[in-house]
Amino acid sequence: MTLKKAGLVLALSALLAPGSWAQDAGAPPDSAAATTVVFEEVVIKGIDPLAAGTGAEGWVWAMRHWSPPAEPRDLAGGRIQAQLGVGRWGYAFRGDVSGMPGEFSPDKPETFRTLEGHLAVHRNFAGAQGVKLGAAAGVGAGFSLEKQGGETPRTPHSTTWGGGLHVSGPGWWAYALFGRHQALPGFAGVVTYQVRASERTAAVGTFAVGERGAYVAQFGVAVRWF
Repeated sequence: MTLKKAGLVLALSALLAPGSWAQDAGAPPDSAAATTVVFEEVVIKGIDPLAAGTGAEGWVWAMRHWSPPAEPRDLAGGRIQAQLGVGRWGYAFRGDVSGMPGEFSPDKPETFRTLEGHLAVHRNFAGAQGVKLGAAAGVGAGFSLEKQGGETPRTPHSTTWGGGLHVSGPGWWAYALFGRHQALPGFAGVVTYQVRASERTAAVGTFAVGERGAYVAQFGVAVRWF
């Protein structure tokens, strides 16, 4: 039943019920207000403000990649993402055409094009003013779309994974995870975000810091195509 239909049913019940304010001329004039209050309480109790959303989007972007000592590189790419919300749980998938640093030959790091897949799960536990905060875990991997001399680039790890936090609000989301980043040595902290600037545009990026000061920074502007 929709909220409008529920409101109509409650209004009719208040009008037709025996002893209601509509039939009892002696009833106080604020009885109708009492009926409205009851209706509002039912609506509020029926909606969990921490429920995770469900949806899917597709984006294309222009992105700059920094990962010294590799030279900065500008790449066109894109993303298809989807999330299934089940109560306060969110199950998300991202497929990115992006870039990542690696080595085609020893001691010669370069940024190469990648096809990436990422899975994440989070559960919201706090929120205010439309902003939701939850515990999160994720795993992903990138596969090179480039070769040099028939060789694919090498990275310190084969996957990216970690645990931490997920935060979201109207038109934006971010993950802050600690674990490993495929392109960085040792353990790393990784922040990935998407902030919508309008109905069709958004700022996107990833920033990760590993051991010995190594880092990966990716910042771009995306246009939504579905």
